[in-house]
Amino acid sequence: MHNALLMAIGGGVLSALLYLSVMAGGLGTVILAYLGPLPLLMVGLGLGLRSFLIAGTVAVLAVAVVGGPLFGLSYGLANAVVVAVIVRQSLLARTAPDGTLEWYPPGLLLVVLTGLGLVGLLLAALLTLGDPGGLEGSVRQFLSIAFGDAAAGTAGAEEPLSELIDGFAQVFPGMVVVSWLTMAIINAALAQGVLMRFGRNLRPAMRVAEVELPNWTPMLLAAAGVLALLGGEGQLGYLALNAAIVLLVPFFFAGLAVVHAFAGGRQARTLLLMVFYFFLLVSGWPIAMVVGLGVIEQWAGLRRRFSRTGPDQES
Repeated sequence: MHNALLMAIGGGVLSALLYLSVMAGGLGTVILAYLGPLPLLMVGLGLGLRSFLIAGTVAVLAVAVVGGPLFGLSYGLANAVVVAVIVRQSLLARTAPDGTLEWYPPGLLLVVLTGLGLVGLLLAALLTLGDPGGLEGSVRQFLSIAFGDAAAGTAGAEEPLSELIDGFAQVFPGMVVVSWLTMAIINAALAQGVLMRFGRNLRPAMRVAEVELPNWTPMLLAAAGVLALLGGEGQLGYLALNAAIVLLVPFFFAGLAVVHAFAGGRQARTLLLMVFYFFLLVSGWPIAMVVGLGVIEQWAGLRRRFSRTGPDQES
């Protein structure tokens, strides 16, 4: 018990230090800040929800003391809340009729996290209702300041800069949420991997090939797409467009599940996955392909078909 308490406090302090590193400036510190949830996830997934609550409280208080109350609040909303959801849902389990434990499915966890991202998007829209142009106007103002500072002193940059801001502003809120969700998922995978390496994990591995989305998930994406079209250039259309972008996240991982299931039925599994992820990192077009696979998977059941195909059945 004493060791668990020390580890929880240490995890909270380390998470706070990683997050506070962004105050020093520089690209490297941004990367460290992105790893802020990692210590909390290791505490939660390795010691349980109670230990996480201690670590999270320590981290929020440390960030608030050093960076101020608003900085502490932003840390709590961006890191502690999402980690709390991941830890709680990940550690849920029930006893199956055969006596084995059925753990909370990774696909449903993805949907819950996506819902959390949509709530954040909605809160941003509500907080900017009084601003000129609402959320879109606030985003354009933010991008104008950011890009304006970067292009200061560059002759003839006004028109290209305006076009860049116009295009980027349309999808910026959705891309911010997607980035946040992606880093939360990556941190969770890293934490679970390290814990499994040392035998300290509380639940079995959540494998990519096991991701299966609920049947109603495509309806949410379709509804957001229809609202984006009907809403036009108004606030409803803007919010729906960015919500649709966020809703693509679970389909991306469902598409990865299809890829992993396909590779799992081949003798050169590791090589295939290495080549695939190389092209995924260096080129953007495979992302659209993977999302498309995830959408098709909901009706075609490709993952289950590939999972039934072993190396000895390869044609």
